[in-house]
Amino acid sequence: MKYGYKYWAIALPVSFIATFLLSSATLPFGLSPFYLAVFITCVSYERRFLLPALVFLGATALRDLCFSPFSLPYFLRMVFAAAGVGLGALIQRLRRKRYHGFYAVLLAFFGQLFTIFFLPRASLYLFLSDVALGAFFALVTCRLFGAKRARIFLFTNVEKVLAMLCVFALGAGAYSVSGHGVTPFYLLLAAAVPLLSFLGAEGAAYSLAFVFGAIAAGGEGILLMPVALAILLTEILKGRRRVAAFSVLFSEICAFFLYKNLFSPYNFILLFTGGLFASLLPNETYRKLVAHFGRGEDISARSVVNKTRLDLSGKLGCMSDALRKMAGSLQFLSSPPDAEEGAARIAFSLSKGLCEGCKGRRDCVRQAGGNTAELFLPTVARAVEQGRANIMDVSPYLNANCHKIKAFLDGLNEKIAAYEEERSRADALKEERSVMANEAEGIAGILEAMKKETRRVVTFDGSRERRIVRELAAEGITAYDAMVTEDGEYLGVTVTMAGSDAEDPHAAKAVSRAMGVPLLAESIGMLGAGTVSVNYETAPYYDVIVGEAVGLKEGSDACGDVKSVTRLGADKVMIALSDGMGSGRAAGDGSSAAISLVENFYKTGVDEKVLLPLINRLLTVRNDGSFQTLDMCVIHLRTGEADFIKLSAPESVIKRKGGHEIVEGSALPLGILREVRPSISRKKLSAGDLVVLMTDGVTDAIGADGVIRVLEGGRTYHPRTVAENILQDASYVSSADDRTVVALRLYRRLED
Repeated sequence: MKYGYKYWAIALPVSFIATFLLSSATLPFGLSPFYLAVFITCVSYERRFLLPALVFLGATALRDLCFSPFSLPYFLRMVFAAAGVGLGALIQRLRRKRYHGFYAVLLAFFGQLFTIFFLPRASLYLFLSDVALGAFFALVTCRLFGAKRARIFLFTNVEKVLAMLCVFALGAGAYSVSGHGVTPFYLLLAAAVPLLSFLGAEGAAYSLAFVFGAIAAGGEGILLMPVALAILLTEILKGRRRVAAFSVLFSEICAFFLYKNLFSPYNFILLFTGGLFASLLPNETYRKLVAHFGRGEDISARSVVNKTRLDLSGKLGCMSDALRKMAGSLQFLSSPPDAEEGAARIAFSLSKGLCEGCKGRRDCVRQAGGNTAELFLPTVARAVEQGRANIMDVSPYLNANCHKIKAFLDGLNEKIAAYEEERSRADALKEERSVMANEAEGIAGILEAMKKETRRVVTFDGSRERRIVRELAAEGITAYDAMVTEDGEYLGVTVTMAGSDAEDPHAAKAVSRAMGVPLLAESIGMLGAGTVSVNYETAPYYDVIVGEAVGLKEGSDACGDVKSVTRLGADKVMIALSDGMGSGRAAGDGSSAAISLVENFYKTGVDEKVLLPLINRLLTVRNDGSFQTLDMCVIHLRTGEADFIKLSAPESVIKRKGGHEIVEGSALPLGILREVRPSISRKKLSAGDLVVLMTDGVTDAIGADGVIRVLEGGRTYHPRTVAENILQDASYVSSADDRTVVALRLYRRLED
């Protein structure tokens, strides 16, 4: 396996330190059996020999120099072990076979036996015990490294026991390295306990194995007490990781005051350094550690979400492109018939039928330069333009020289009638193709909006999801599951809970507390068995208060005006007014159709410029003579912008702190013409601004100026009061039509 320089820059120092600690581990009876583990594992699985051998010899030589005078037998023992492993590596390379760890351990074992000739008899049994235990421990590490599958340590129960043995050896080595009472054991302990706590009970077992190794290397049994306390504190403070990182330091301080001679006070520097290291590690490091030990979030199923979204986005994009190309082809095929081409065709047909056998043909051919159709063309072109020809339309040359004027006019009018019929069919086909093209373009726009939405890749955060469940439980709300999705500025939370808790206002507050930002319930989906899925999104900066007032036409029992106030997700509010032709139930039915279409199509997220023509065509298909005006205002609650869409709707009024603004629109009503272009304008609103929308029953009575006078004379700007005051003034002047007023006021939302 080939690795880059960055890998070896990290692997070599780590291997050196691990070898130094393991070779320094001294157990009772003077046993030191852990020295071969890192070296043989590196040779077996990294398929390198020279660099691991140099690290092995350097680390063991440094250990010998630090803790005892130079010992020739010890040095030869390491050299013979490395030579035996190197000989096997060379043979396997020549055979182009993989070097199995078992053979490396076996060769290292027999290689060390040559050291017997340099040892005194009194050390022989200790040497043989060290070599045998060293071979066993090397096999253990090779087994554990072989359990690392796809960068994840998926240990069986036996392998977990072996892993604890390795941690035990590291603890013994770290405690054995000591100078003036200061040992790196406390540095590693302070950093390892917070990290291992995220593995749950297994991590606590590893921490205790590390301490047992220190006790085996000569440490006091009392070491267990502060470590057990640190594990408990870390579990309690797991939600506050940076505080939990100093749990070992706090526990050791408590133990030091109880047992003054437990360790040197200088070790507090190492404890603080280890805790600081654990606290400064990014959250991503903790997640990777947990994932490497197979304790991470269940991301396999969640990864399918992103893959499915991206696949769907690609398919939607292909469908959108195909529809746009189809729309372009239909528009090209819908080009109008060419009048010049039609006139030329008719002229050629007439010349062929009339000029054959005519006694004046020779003179006409000479006059026309060989093609007598050219003499007919001016008259035919005028007839095509007018739709019929008479004697006054005939050119002077034909009047003076043509011997078949009457036959020419009769034939021309007959062909003009046929041409008009053909043109009428072509126009009808053009219209149908144009409708199909525009509708294909509209559907393509909807698919494009869906493509952009589904292409957004979402991420997941398990720690915040667990925090949400805890916060909801504190409010007495049982959450079965929570999922956090985040992509750039977008933040979403989906919580599965009981249907009875979905409308609880404390739920949104609890989720907002857990996430640290205000959130609102965007939608609720039924899952069955009494459970629902509640989607929360970041609460927008603004919100609106809406008030309305309705007055019927005098003598009418139903209102022909239809209003709608709809929230489009968590960040938009749509207010729509539709005034059907006339008054009463018939007009109300037409208005309801317009409003319903607007609501359903607007929720798709398609652009308004594509949306309104589609609605117009659908209303035109009804063809019942009931036409509607449409007045829409869409408030973007995150930016404070307002989109006004008007089709033959009366003006609207914006009341600002510094004055008033009238929003006007001019377009034919919905349903009269197939091609409609709504008047669309965007206005920037501020907190406190008031927007008033009304039907023509109000403006015909008092006009926009009357509305402004009401706003200026009012003592309150509550939307409902404003709407009622405007309706009252309009009703006082005239009740000849239905009257509807909708007022809304923008306000800034206070963060929870």
